[in-house]
Amino acid sequence: MTLVEMAAGILAEFSGLRSGERVLILAETETPEDMKRALYGAARKLAGENVSLATYDRKPAYTHPPEPLPRAIMSADLVICLDIYLSHTELDKTARAAGVRFLNLHPADPQVLRRAVFGVDYREIRRRGARLAMLFRKGRQGLITCPRGSSLEFEIDNGREVSIGNGYARKRGEYATVPNGKVKVPVVAGSMNGSFVVNGVIIPPINELSELVTLCFRNGRVVDIAGKAQARAYARFLASFRDPSMYVLDHLTFGFNPRASLRQPRKPAFSSEAEKVMGCVNIGLGNAGLQGKQHTDVVSTGTTVTVDGRPFIVDGRYAV
Repeated sequence: MTLVEMAAGILAEFSGLRSGERVLILAETETPEDMKRALYGAARKLAGENVSLATYDRKPAYTHPPEPLPRAIMSADLVICLDIYLSHTELDKTARAAGVRFLNLHPADPQVLRRAVFGVDYREIRRRGARLAMLFRKGRQGLITCPRGSSLEFEIDNGREVSIGNGYARKRGEYATVPNGKVKVPVVAGSMNGSFVVNGVIIPPINELSELVTLCFRNGRVVDIAGKAQARAYARFLASFRDPSMYVLDHLTFGFNPRASLRQPRKPAFSSEAEKVMGCVNIGLGNAGLQGKQHTDVVSTGTTVTVDGRPFIVDGRYAV
């Protein structure tokens, strides 16, 4: 499959791009030119002449693009982000409320797309996501453990919807990332307590870990970070924002893409593919927005997850 064929397939399947829609493609300067051209050409064929491509120098993840791009985003029907993350920002929230939908290719890497998008049956991704969401909706108490020392309790908020990440942004206001395959479980604010040992990635700022990093939660906040050099680096990163919200739980997700990988590009770039690894646990901390706040994700594999005493994941493998 050529890059042009992949671009056309992704837009047709995951964004449902239609003739006459207004499309804005955002890319970092480092994004490969052939990827930019492939997405631009595919969007032109599907949507027509109202397609624009904007490239700008790398900005920190989860921050707004330079002017006048925020105004252009608000005028689009579909925004395609290549190696750019606008989630968790005020711009994302405002644009989606106005009906703009976002399709995020992160990473915009042909090898990753071939493996974890076209190498996966997304009909099964949708089915598994629906099954997991239905099971989590019925749950109350969750527990995450692992042989490395994790013992993390949380309460499920049954008043909020379980969110399924399946890569589709076909309706107004939707936001999706490809590759995908994860389920987001709403957690009662302040209910997460215990220790979570991270053995996969911390994105940003570390990417793949070579050491264990242990996060201690008390009432939904990280109160201690234990480990060696990488733990100290992560602690400095969080402290650098001088923002108490950086230590607060934002989300809890579980991955279920059978071809997703923890592999990461060279820093400061990172790949959100790691959050979709089969059986992984992903904890997000902090919110990003107009005030320059950030967001960070930690991912661990090989864990066991029980809900109301029933095992959902055992040693990194789904039991349901």
